[in-house]
Amino acid sequence: MPVTVFAMLVFGICCLLAAGLVEVVMRDFAAEAGVPTWVFIIVPGLLSMLFTPLMYRKAASTINSVRQSLSYALAVAILTWLVLNIYISYLWCPGYRALSCARDVLIVTTVIGGGPLLLGALVAGTVVGIVLKRRVDWLSYKGASRKITELK
Repeated sequence: MPVTVFAMLVFGICCLLAAGLVEVVMRDFAAEAGVPTWVFIIVPGLLSMLFTPLMYRKAASTINSVRQSLSYALAVAILTWLVLNIYISYLWCPGYRALSCARDVLIVTTVIGGGPLLLGALVAGTVVGIVLKRRVDWLSYKGASRKITELK
C-alpha cells in the first residue's frame, strides 16, 4: 500500500471520529440547513481525505521526522476547517447577511469543532509520522531513498 493511501485512510478515520464527537452541534446545523445529519458528519472526513494526498504526495522522501508529519497534518486540518466553514456558510446563511453569518459560523465551528478536528489531525499526523520513521514492511515507499531511518 502506498504511503499516501495509508495517510489518507488514517486522516479520514481520525476526522470521522472527531466529527462524531461534535455530532450534537452538527445535528443542529443540519436541521437548520435542511440537510441530513450524516452529511455534516461525513464531510469533514471526506475533506481531510481529499487534502491528505495533496499534502503527503511525496511523504516517503520529504518527511524525516514526526514533527514534519505534524506540520503537514496541521495544514490538512486548516484546509479542512476552511472548506468546511465555506460549505456550512453556503448552506446555512441567507444571501442578504452572508458575511456576518459566515463570521458567526467561523466562530461557532472554531470554538466547538476546531478542537476535535485539530486533535484528530494531530493524532493522524503522529501515526503517519511514526510509520514513516519506522519504515514498516507493508507500505511501499516510492521515491524514497533506501536508507532506513532508526527511531530515536
